[in-house]
Amino acid sequence: MIFCCINSTSYFTSFADERPQRVTVHRSNVRKDVIKIFSDPSILSSSLDVVVIDARGEPEAGRGRGVLLDVLTCFWQECFTALTTGSNEKIPYIRHDLQKPEWKAIARVLVYGYQKMKYFPLQLSHLFVASCLFGEESITREFLLKSFREYIAAEDREVLDVCLSDEFHPQDDDGNDNDDVLEFLSSFKCFRKPDKDNIRSIITELAHQELIQKPRYVLNCWAPILDVLRCDHSFQTLEGLDRLYESKRPTAKKIIKLFQGEASTDAERQSLDYLKKFVKSLEGKALSMFLRFCTGSDVITCDSIRISFSSLEGLQRRPVARTCTPMLELPTSYDSFPALSEEFTNIMKESQAWSFDIV
Repeated sequence: MIFCCINSTSYFTSFADERPQRVTVHRSNVRKDVIKIFSDPSILSSSLDVVVIDARGEPEAGRGRGVLLDVLTCFWQECFTALTTGSNEKIPYIRHDLQKPEWKAIARVLVYGYQKMKYFPLQLSHLFVASCLFGEESITREFLLKSFREYIAAEDREVLDVCLSDEFHPQDDDGNDNDDVLEFLSSFKCFRKPDKDNIRSIITELAHQELIQKPRYVLNCWAPILDVLRCDHSFQTLEGLDRLYESKRPTAKKIIKLFQGEASTDAERQSLDYLKKFVKSLEGKALSMFLRFCTGSDVITCDSIRISFSSLEGLQRRPVARTCTPMLELPTSYDSFPALSEEFTNIMKESQAWSFDIV
């Protein structure tokens, strides 16, 4: 469960010249609610006061920065599930029920999230964003193939590596066609017979088809809206975009460096050591989930996470995250690392039940 302090005053101070606009988002309908809110182009100049409605139809107590970050995180997770294709990198996928107004609204969410909260959805294809900002001409063959490798399923990457290697042979030792390669090519509606001379050009053409040609309609909707981001140095060059993706990507080392807190007793130092050990044990989605528990966001959006300590024990014991600060209240009553690990693991398993509950 996420606990968020209602600290609207400090949150809206940074938007002092703007009139806060209260909007309502239902936790069971985040994607559609957010698209509707951002259908208005003027939303980019507003500061949003988000009220989340829980599954019971009741407004959650939390307000402020942490709530908005959590809504942005939920929104992009739902978008990646329903509106994109791809494995590690996602490409927008055309659907009949999303027309130009909806795709433009999604682009505004991207711009607003970064400008106001420094939130950037890392699963969105690096190449697709670069195409929106700098045009197809900026995409090198090396960049295209690298992104294609992240786009395809993990089990297909070995086949792709074989196709691009100098040892590629279209037939096996018995003289039969390489079924794995043919199946891989046919999954993209390619039925040309590959050989050593044409395999690289075939792969390049398929990558161009999937990553540049197919999302062209969405790119045309997004490019004029994302252009405003180019005033930020991270969006002015391909190198800057590379650095942005890297800086936002959570790692155990980066998260531990965000921790700020003074441990003044042996119990506090022990709990903090257990916490750092737990973070080091996480990777991938679990690491992003821990960061979201602490900050409301699954990518790095803050300069620090304050650590304070509590003396809660027994059934009352639990870590408390105040995502508006952000701050993590860590109990000092853990008698072993497994005790802390079990408690945090159980909390992350219950992420669907997280809500903003206390002031």
